[in-house]
Amino acid sequence: MSEQAATSGARDFRRALGNYPTGVSVVASRALDGTPVAMVVGTFTSVSLDPPLVGFLPDRSSTTWPRIRETGRFSVSVLAADQEKVCRAFVTKASDRFDMHADENTAAGNPRVRGAVLWVDCDIEDVLQAGDHDMVLGRVRELAVPDRSGLPLLFVRGGYGAPSLPSIQAEGPGLGAQLRLADLVRPEAEAIARDLGLECLVSGVVDDSVVSLAAAGIGTTPGGSGTRVGATFPLAAPFGPLFAAWADEAQQQAWRERGARLTGMPAGRNADSDLRAVRDLGYQVTTGHAAADRFEHAVTAADADPAAVLRDLVERGPEPGLRRPVEQLSEVTSLAAPVRDGAGRVVLSLHLMGFSGAESPARLRACLERLLVGAARADGLLSA
Repeated sequence: MSEQAATSGARDFRRALGNYPTGVSVVASRALDGTPVAMVVGTFTSVSLDPPLVGFLPDRSSTTWPRIRETGRFSVSVLAADQEKVCRAFVTKASDRFDMHADENTAAGNPRVRGAVLWVDCDIEDVLQAGDHDMVLGRVRELAVPDRSGLPLLFVRGGYGAPSLPSIQAEGPGLGAQLRLADLVRPEAEAIARDLGLECLVSGVVDDSVVSLAAAGIGTTPGGSGTRVGATFPLAAPFGPLFAAWADEAQQQAWRERGARLTGMPAGRNADSDLRAVRDLGYQVTTGHAAADRFEHAVTAADADPAAVLRDLVERGPEPGLRRPVEQLSEVTSLAAPVRDGAGRVVLSLHLMGFSGAESPARLRACLERLLVGAARADGLLSA
């Protein structure tokens, strides 16, 4: 192959592969003399769960990579969609880049970028040659996702952009029937999220647990839900009265018994009162950001204890959001409406998330009315 043909081939290769979007990350370390060093990569990826390994592929001609390699460790900051300027600062090696954008350190002392959507701290496990690049494997020491993480920055076709996610949907064995229903109502969830600028989850019941099957409007609000699609939580009193309110007595009793078994406490009057309130209202409201934060932890953290969350709910007493008109509530954290199939059974819920707690009464009423209209339309989609 001639030199000209090889060069043309490389150019064509780069142009073709440029149609595949990649995330943008800053890999950083602290050189042996204490100086922070960093490089921007588009090749960061997960590699292994056991042991926990991640990887990236630096160009072997890089002058920064050898300085990171000799430290034996590195951090990765996955940049957020609004951090294009941060990316350019590190690409151009701006003199103030660390002072402006990386004023935090990991536990191992590696710099990390402020505002990133994900931080990972690693020891270098292995370095493999891969053509004109090295393949670096890092053993994960620590990782973190900020409480208000947004969407990531992308690099595609030679420029920067951000993902657009009308909605995302879970997958997995055992979810087939519910996912088919969720897929039918996703267009309405997307419309609700778009109209209100909030997140709209589609949830259903699978094997006595409530599962987030689909989500629209992800990343639209800084105060939005951290709940991941596919997350589950036991359908046990007093949680999930929306799915129990219109169930038959045997199902309601099973809901109460699951709650009592998990908490060691009788659900008692509070759960029954919540069921009546949901039936009377036709929807569900939750309030209290502290309680919402504990719930988010319970469905996303590996060390969470769902029973503890259920006990908190029992001890808290009747949900205030079900006892007063929505215009009179403060700290509303979610609104949910049932979705019924052609036989009138509640099979899904549309769940609005992302409230700041400072919404006006008019805004809360408008959100509720739009949600109820959307739920009615979703009923029609399942009945068609």
